[in-house]
Amino acid sequence: MGCLIRNRRDIYLPLQHAWPNFISSRRAEGSPVFLHNRESVALDLSGKIVCIESADPGFDWIFSMGIAGLITKFGGSNSHMAIRCAEMGIPAAVGIGETRIELLRKSKSVELSCGDRAIRAIPGPQPEPMTW
Repeated sequence: MGCLIRNRRDIYLPLQHAWPNFISSRRAEGSPVFLHNRESVALDLSGKIVCIESADPGFDWIFSMGIAGLITKFGGSNSHMAIRCAEMGIPAAVGIGETRIELLRKSKSVELSCGDRAIRAIPGPQPEPMTW
């Protein structure tokens, strides 16, 4: 028998889990703001946890807005935004994945505790930390 797919049981798709990169050991708490493009420049981001799709240089302007922290769906420890957060001492979780960032969309506040490697959605009945 070779590599032949005969039915559904012959197909195995492993679940991909994102392992975020936590930048700094600092903690931040604030309302999450989801940015989709550069048209969001008019938003007040002061003290907010900014959530973006990827860690690309197109969002450098957020660092002049007094953000409390940054969370990205995609990206790694050597991404542009991770390096900028490290330089500026801004707590960040880079590359948390699609499933986890969607959970944050439902929260009114987010605690980003980089030292504990945890992101908590607040409020909730009993916030479950996402620890890696």
